Amino acid sequence: MDIPGGFGCTLIAGFISAMLYGITVLQTYVYYMTYCSEDTSTVKFVVAATCILDSLHVAFMCHTLYHYLITNYGVPMSMKYIVWSYPASTVVNVRSLLISLH
Repeated sequence: MDIPGGFGCTLIAGFISAMLYGITVLQTYVYYMTYCSEDTSTVKFVVAATCILDSLHVAFMCHTLYHYLITNYGVPMSMKYIVWSYPASTVVNVRSLLISLH
């Protein structure tokens, strides 16, 4: 059973997203250890919300990839339905965008 070509790109994007997530966690840690006392509570909230939403995004993308590439490998009928974590990831990304634009 071949894996459709789109999943290779999705897997690579998931790896890149996980690497960028690590950078986000490091930046959040450095911010709270170094600069947190100088900023307003609004900025502190935006930093925390961004980190939490990024954590949710990575968790949902890992679930999506695991669902299609591991759990349902070789099951063509699984491609007919979208797993719940994929649209949830989109909602989280939109919320993150709205928070960061504010």
